Amino acid sequence: MKILFLGQIGEGQTSLMRMKALRRLGHEVVGVHTNEAWMQASWFARQWQRRLQIGPIIAAINAKVLSAAQQFHPDLIWAEKQEYLRVETLLALRKLGAKLVHFTPDPYFTLDWKRTRLMDAAMKEFDVLVYCKSYERADYEAIGKPLVYMPLGYCDEVHRPLPSNDPRWHCTLGFLGGWEPRREELMALIAEAGLDLKIWGSYWDFLGDGRWTLRRKIILDQLAGGEAYRIHRNEKLAACLQGGEVYADDYARALTGSKIGLGFLRKVCPDQHTTRTFEIPACGSMLLADRTPEHLEFFEEGKEAEFFSSVEELLDKARFYSGNTGARERIAKGGYARGISGGYTYVCRLRNVLCALIAQLGIK
Repeated sequence: MKILFLGQIGEGQTSLMRMKALRRLGHEVVGVHTNEAWMQASWFARQWQRRLQIGPIIAAINAKVLSAAQQFHPDLIWAEKQEYLRVETLLALRKLGAKLVHFTPDPYFTLDWKRTRLMDAAMKEFDVLVYCKSYERADYEAIGKPLVYMPLGYCDEVHRPLPSNDPRWHCTLGFLGGWEPRREELMALIAEAGLDLKIWGSYWDFLGDGRWTLRRKIILDQLAGGEAYRIHRNEKLAACLQGGEVYADDYARALTGSKIGLGFLRKVCPDQHTTRTFEIPACGSMLLADRTPEHLEFFEEGKEAEFFSSVEELLDKARFYSGNTGARERIAKGGYARGISGGYTYVCRLRNVLCALIAQLGIK
């Protein structure tokens, strides 16, 4: 099958991993890096065009997509998180004979700042909507299009045990992800308990300098989603910070080097699993995450992962598994094996989705 893949396909991005997975499944795939135009524009240009949802960047994205389709003549267009595709672009793509599928790994309806009026209109023009947030199913059903559920997963080419002799990747408990008030609270308690903790991710830097800036306040307000927080300095937590986001092999090194991988969900949306749910066990680390029905479905508690429902339980299990190598490694091995046997890789996920799409759309 000829597939035109639209998404943020820069190095280390999960969209790139899914695009490569489609190629591994034997399909002819051409990618369009739709985020590239945003990355090349100035901060001011990005801000006003995203707010108004008009302008040369958005026009360039739509023109680039249409041009690629006209040259490639795909059977299927797989669009990932395309908030700025116009209805007229999708109608033109359909005239070329392509079937249109949309997928986003993020919440869409739950967070207002993730939505655009362009995407609200465009969703009605796709042939099938693929979703991964079970709590948004009713919102997708209201659009009236066929749906396919695809949980998140991991890339076995990237997320694999990758030991390093560099001590910067070594810790007892590790967290890779962005700041949120609840995550800060839980991480602060772990640090205060004297446990060996390292954090990689974005927007944690204010804990080091405690400095208030308007830009920082705007970003943190959005991430907090109405939850109370304060911009302040925390010396113990600041000592755990390892810098911003890490990608590709460094991401795998950080997860592998964390004996226990923390899988904190966000409070701003009712997620029951994230990519880290699968990436942590895939890198050979023991998953310690929020107890949710979906987490319990993916991994057996006490054998393939560990979960918590309270601060007390989190700290109790963090202390116990920090000091019990045999129990920790046994669970880590169980989680690694379950990721393989459970079919949690992107190759397996997409194989199942394509089977459903072929049945629904009649693509050969």
